[in-house]
Amino acid sequence: MTEKGKAIEDGTIELPTGPAEKKKPHRGRIVVITVAALALLAAGGVAWRAHEDRLMAEARADCAAESERLRVATTAYDALLDGKAASMAKTDVKSVKDAKALDVLSKAMKASTPKTVSCKADSRPGVQDATKGVTANASWYKAHTKSLNGLVNAVETSKLDKTVDDANALYKETDGRVADDKTRASLLDAIEKRDADAIAKAVKEVNESKAAKEKADAEAKARAEQEAAAAAAAAARQAQARQSWPSSGSGHTGYTGNGYSGNTSTPSGGSPGASSSGSTGDSIHYDWEDRVTTNESCASGGFCPIG
Repeated sequence: MTEKGKAIEDGTIELPTGPAEKKKPHRGRIVVITVAALALLAAGGVAWRAHEDRLMAEARADCAAESERLRVATTAYDALLDGKAASMAKTDVKSVKDAKALDVLSKAMKASTPKTVSCKADSRPGVQDATKGVTANASWYKAHTKSLNGLVNAVETSKLDKTVDDANALYKETDGRVADDKTRASLLDAIEKRDADAIAKAVKEVNESKAAKEKADAEAKARAEQEAAAAAAAAARQAQARQSWPSSGSGHTGYTGNGYSGNTSTPSGGSPGASSSGSTGDSIHYDWEDRVTTNESCASGGFCPIG
């Protein structure tokens, strides 16, 4: 048995009566812990910053994507507004069946566009708010492009309706009034197909055919009037000539064999056979008889030609 064991067994070991002496912590361990803590904090900060940067980048990317969609929507709207809508708005009110369609289109073209929103914000919430604004603007342009296009189509339809109505009226009023009825058949076919270009072409042909017939009819009428006038003039000349001839029973010359005699009619109150002058039929003698030679063939009983 050892001495310490014997002392314990004998109860003679002395126990310390003073306070126990504390051990000082190791300085190196403190430094290590501190460095580790700082490293953890730094790593956490870096990770947090990286996370925030990633979220910010995603927010900016979303805003950029919405901005591109807005650009496309704006371009489409402006093209429609300055192109087809502007052209259709200039349509003459007399060329459409429903004038209200033009009024509605004109008002829609004056709509105020949304304010521009920028994605350049300093914070992620700011970028996210900008993205919402850009998205709203894109939706506005898309919706108004659709509605404006519908109004343009409404005016176009109203214009076509008027074109068809006018073409129908022309088709009906030209029945029997064109030189070539095939032009009316082409017009009717275009009307049934509601083809504006074909209608325009057929209308032109019908009008030309109508004008050709009107010209031909006018020329025929003029010829008929000229012929009628010529016939009337000839009839008038004949009537005047008849009026200038001696009337039946009036005085005239007659051939007596010895020459032409004067008036042989019996005047009122006179005796038969007496002339109006009281002389006999031999009293009037034409000296041209003296100048006429006797044809021997006539004298001998042969054929004697007149003159």
